[in-house]
Amino acid sequence: MASEKIRFTRTAIAAIKPPAAGRTYYRDEGQTGLVLDVTANGTKIFQLYRKVGGRPVRIALGRFDPELPESRELSRDQANGKPHDPLAFIGNTPKLNVRMARALAVAVSASLDRGENPSAEKRAQRRAAAEELTLRAAFDLYYSDHLVPRGKRKSAEISNMFARYLGTVTPGQKKPRGQERKKSPGAVDWEERRLSTITTAEVRRMMAGLKEGGSLYAANMAFVLLRAIYRKMAEWRLYAGHNPCEGVNKYPEKERARFIKSDELPDLFSALANAPENIRHFVLLALTTGARRSNIAAMRWADLDLQNALWTVPGEVSKNGTPMVIPLTAIAMDVLNVRTDNSPTWVFPATSASGHMVDPKKAWKALLVAAGLEDLRIHDLRRSLGSWAAIQGASLAIIGAALGHKSTDATRIYARLTVDPVRDAMEKATSAMVAAGGLIGGIEVAKLRESKPKKNKD
Repeated sequence: MASEKIRFTRTAIAAIKPPAAGRTYYRDEGQTGLVLDVTANGTKIFQLYRKVGGRPVRIALGRFDPELPESRELSRDQANGKPHDPLAFIGNTPKLNVRMARALAVAVSASLDRGENPSAEKRAQRRAAAEELTLRAAFDLYYSDHLVPRGKRKSAEISNMFARYLGTVTPGQKKPRGQERKKSPGAVDWEERRLSTITTAEVRRMMAGLKEGGSLYAANMAFVLLRAIYRKMAEWRLYAGHNPCEGVNKYPEKERARFIKSDELPDLFSALANAPENIRHFVLLALTTGARRSNIAAMRWADLDLQNALWTVPGEVSKNGTPMVIPLTAIAMDVLNVRTDNSPTWVFPATSASGHMVDPKKAWKALLVAAGLEDLRIHDLRRSLGSWAAIQGASLAIIGAALGHKSTDATRIYARLTVDPVRDAMEKATSAMVAAGGLIGGIEVAKLRESKPKKNKD
């Protein structure tokens, strides 16, 4: 390599004129192997040039900056005053003065003597980063290889959650009721981000944004999903980097303990008596089965054993992915017997995309207004059954079974033998609620049967 040898100083290098074309090289008299590459556009790059195993090796160190003080050192000033590994600068084109370039040349030369080429390692790291999973690709694997095969509850809802909180919502996507899906306020779009580029600080900011723009629960759900993706990629050895969720905690959630009290039941039953049949039946089933809203809305006749008064919630739609066998009380059976002619498939048919009721928000809100009740959610009906069962003296084990007895289709006979004490506790609890509501002697079955429900969008 033809080059001129000079003693590198800030003044000497600043005085070098760029060539008319191509590039010229200058060797430093003060440091063996340190070279200055001057291009026609005036760029001046420090390089280390030496032979390794008889073959020439050229490694770019950084760009000459005449504004840097000559006294500045590489190990501290370039890293906020803290000691720094000089080799970390390779591949990042740092700004250097002569002192820093010489120190870096010494470090790189020593690395080559050890058989390590920091420039080649940087290139390998860049290639690995280019091949690293994006968050979107990681979620797709998490969804297809973990959620779906294991029948995790509401896989589609988790996919929508990822889009709303962490990814991209495709334009034109509709909710079950027809509204277009949108990003949640405060959400992020990290779909194309490589896993290693997301930082812990960004995770904290994402959670704060969702909490302020949406809700505390949205922030926690987004965090839990993101953490699960990283952990699963690490478990599958598809990602070996830092998990930015480690060291971050969910926001504390206030445990909700709302249930229907005895002095509220008369108003609720009075409003139910005058409510549309669909919502009346829905609420009665929620109160008497303790099942979740989504399970009742998607209740199928194929899952009901009316002869033995049992309802099996399939594992693919249950919260924990395990089939649940729920005893049906007398009131629940009355409701179901009234609805047998509505649809061959769904207990609550509707004109929604799914073919069944989704979430009777409007009807529930109207019912609360009619009953004069506040701060009562549909899910509180499930808690109410457990609370009233406890009031009637049922054990915690019986209450737990009442709110979701686990079984499989293969053990239906065994399940039939074990539900009797659970059914007894549920009957006592529902009877107590009905009595407190002013309907001593049971629900007015005649009222239940006064009309057949029409197809309803709710």
